[in-house]
Amino acid sequence: MHASHTVTETRLEIQKLNTLPPMSLVAQELLAVFGESELDVQRIAAIIEKDPALLARLIGLANSAYFGYPERVASAEEAIFKVLGINIARSLAFSMVLAGTFRTSHCPAFRVDEYWTSAMVAATLAQRLARLVDVEPRPRSGNAYLAGLLHNIGLLALVHLYPADMTQVFGHLEQEPGLVAAERTQLGADHLQVGGWLGRKWHLPAFVVAAIEHHRDASYAGEYRPLVQLIGFCAQWASGLQRDEDAADLSVLTALGIPPAEAESVLGEMLARREEIALLAQLLAGE
Repeated sequence: MHASHTVTETRLEIQKLNTLPPMSLVAQELLAVFGESELDVQRIAAIIEKDPALLARLIGLANSAYFGYPERVASAEEAIFKVLGINIARSLAFSMVLAGTFRTSHCPAFRVDEYWTSAMVAATLAQRLARLVDVEPRPRSGNAYLAGLLHNIGLLALVHLYPADMTQVFGHLEQEPGLVAAERTQLGADHLQVGGWLGRKWHLPAFVVAAIEHHRDASYAGEYRPLVQLIGFCAQWASGLQRDEDAADLSVLTALGIPPAEAESVLGEMLARREEIALLAQLLAGE
């Protein structure tokens, strides 16, 4: 497999976003909400209701078995107030509408359900573990959830821009040392770099960009180190779960001050709910 693009060419295409539609107005409004100190359920509900497809999917998520709410909800405000909570609701809504920017159907080798399963597992696990981190700066659980959902957003961009190249990438994964290496060989850049470029282009929160770009970098020592390391662990565990590998090296979590026994307990709960999370991911994927 040979590189059909240079890193400069790939970066220029991402930076210019020549073949990507702009971020939707709904996504822009939801992004603006992340910069506000006080959150208003009614305002976020009103933004979501501007996108009927997004509204339907969010209500579907709220009514799913995963959240276990005993009554059916029928509005964005009910979904947020009664079931999801404002942080989860805005993160899910933003991630879904942002992902809707990308067309992935032209790359049949790409499994959108697997993408969302990994995103959902990583986000849920990161949210749970963030509360146990005992080193500074301690990541907020809401920030960890959003970063987990978006950690592989660059993969959607690559599949959208280079469906033929990415079909080759996915086809060579059994022979190549991994997805990132295969992407670099074929495209001259990988989805971590592309996600970082895209995140800065779209002015995503700095902690999200750091998590996207560096969650596989064990040597990262920047401002958001605990969050980035946490997302790295959660992303790796989520990826392993897709291959039916649930063994985990807890040394990263131990370094973050999370006791192994508590970490094992959280991972056990995640394993017990893996089928529910997979069904949730299908709703996120629009299936």
